[in-house]
Amino acid sequence: MIKVHKFFHDILGEETHYVSLMMIGAVTIAVMGWLIMAEGDAFVQNGITRGAFAFLLLADIIAGTVANFTKGTNDYYAARPVNRWIFIAVHIQPILIAWLLGGSIFNASLIWGYTIFSVSVVNILKGSIHQRVVAGALMGMGIFTSLNLYSEASLVFLTMSVFFVIKVIYSFGVDHEGGKA
Repeated sequence: MIKVHKFFHDILGEETHYVSLMMIGAVTIAVMGWLIMAEGDAFVQNGITRGAFAFLLLADIIAGTVANFTKGTNDYYAARPVNRWIFIAVHIQPILIAWLLGGSIFNASLIWGYTIFSVSVVNILKGSIHQRVVAGALMGMGIFTSLNLYSEASLVFLTMSVFFVIKVIYSFGVDHEGGKA
């Protein structure tokens, strides 16, 4: 176990495992590396600064998708319901990324709105035996919607949308440990 510096508690919880850190890093590097190889121009066509900021926001979504499944992050938010609602409220990355990269703000807003509504429902179900199945159904519909909205768009926007839906609705929204903080 690794004690996490207080600055990173909102991301990794108070403690985490080396394996968790390695998996977060490996997935983030693999996905972001693939996107750079496949569509690196998408990150620079509207300027290097905007592209770099969008790149970091997308990397945060990818890393968070894995980090939110860790015991440390789960336990941290299970013990802090107000922090959980704040975490939900600040997740506007799809809209920012669409704006930074010149994508459809309308499509990004649809995904964002659906995701925030869905995770709110999932969060309200904390402690219910139905939380995981409702989250899975809402996540599945969010992925389906993402595939339809972004089927003609760049891989960057499709990746952003699908990972955002998984990260926020299921990875973060579900209390995977059943409140055992």
